[in-house]
Amino acid sequence: MSRRHAGRRSGWGLRSRVTAGFTAGAVLVSVTLAVATDRVAFHFLVQERQNTAVQQAYLDAHLLQADLAGGSASLARVLPSLKTGPTGHVLIYQGGRWFSSSVASTHHDLPASLVGVVLSGAPATQRLSTGAEPQIAVGVPVPSLGIDYFEVDSLAELQGTLRTIGTILLILAAAIAGAGALIGWWAGRRLLAPLRDVATVAAAIGSGASTRRLASTDADLGPLVSSFNAMVDSLQARIASDARFATDVSHELRSPLTTVQASVDVLAGFRSALPGDGATALDLVTEELARFSKMVQDLLEISRSDAGAAPQELVPVDMAQMVTAAAAAHRRPPVPVSADPGGAPYVVRGDPRRLQRVLANLLDNAERHGGGAVAIGIDRRGPDVVVLVDDAGAGVDLADRQRIFARFSRGSSRGRGGGGGGTGLGLAIAHEHVTAHGGRVWVEDAPGGGARFLVALPTVEETGTGAGEVGP
Repeated sequence: MSRRHAGRRSGWGLRSRVTAGFTAGAVLVSVTLAVATDRVAFHFLVQERQNTAVQQAYLDAHLLQADLAGGSASLARVLPSLKTGPTGHVLIYQGGRWFSSSVASTHHDLPASLVGVVLSGAPATQRLSTGAEPQIAVGVPVPSLGIDYFEVDSLAELQGTLRTIGTILLILAAAIAGAGALIGWWAGRRLLAPLRDVATVAAAIGSGASTRRLASTDADLGPLVSSFNAMVDSLQARIASDARFATDVSHELRSPLTTVQASVDVLAGFRSALPGDGATALDLVTEELARFSKMVQDLLEISRSDAGAAPQELVPVDMAQMVTAAAAAHRRPPVPVSADPGGAPYVVRGDPRRLQRVLANLLDNAERHGGGAVAIGIDRRGPDVVVLVDDAGAGVDLADRQRIFARFSRGSSRGRGGGGGGTGLGLAIAHEHVTAHGGRVWVEDAPGGGARFLVALPTVEETGTGAGEVGP
């Protein structure tokens, strides 16, 4: 099977397929039982009605024989007195002539096959369906009188009974199918309950709740629970190991960096005495050393965050004041800050150091990769405080708007880099700090062109519930 076909998914979910399977099974069983019951009831009732008609015909023929045996009564006088029910009538064949108890009925209504059998001296029974309603005809030869007795009766009442039985069976079949669908839906829900637990725990772990684990008392799910928890433990151990490694490396790099920085500072004091190429090389080393030092600091920040060792003091923070201070402290010329002075307070509960780092990284990213920040705004959107930073760059393509927040990401579209400081870590650190505060950071197109980076943080009264769904 090709990878294209192997990756194809059914349009129906597992619960839908289970429900459909139970429904189809219930429909099959109910229809089979209904058809079988209808056929059995039909044959039983028809046979009973036929036996009753035969017995009645023999009884009426016997009474007719008793009336005519003395010779005092004529056939024409006795025939109208025969009682065969409200829908029945009698036909008698004698000496080549036909006599009928009803003017609306003639011997032409009788099938020739039935008449032939009776005239040959054998009784016969046959159901008729030539008229508006089904009938049953019984023929009995009476040799002692030289006549052949035929009695015809309606089966309309039996037909109505069979229709009623069919309707009841159809309703029962529909009820059984509905019950099967409900049972299938319930079974699918029960079947997917462990998978929902796995998804919930996995989402919680992905959101930072690293201590969450699956717990199940179902013996059949024991291997799944054990394997899942062992996998999470292994991943957590690997993440912790990688975080410790990054921390150790960063700490080990700080000492030689300090030495190299001191040496470069000494060389910078003699820059005027260096030849042109030497001064250029010194400038390059100074720039790359600053970049390297920034990257080491970022790695330390991320490794502490991954290890859960980053200090975080949550206090009420006025974001309007913090945004104004960050704009004023930026190396570029002052960036205009817009806020509604009469609006609700822009107070969140957070770690001031981390929030300052988020704003600094966004402004630094705008300066290095977006032509500089041109506007900073702060607003309320529902339960969130939203800070936005507009730059003068070419914007960020849709394909890169999620990727630029990954570690060491370099945006490939429109010439943008991925992180503040040119290390690919600035936006990643901003994303992790905002997420740790229950917020969200994303990028979209600015109204005047360029990119707009937005940070949504829950206000003080909403802290702990997470940021609302703002942005795209």
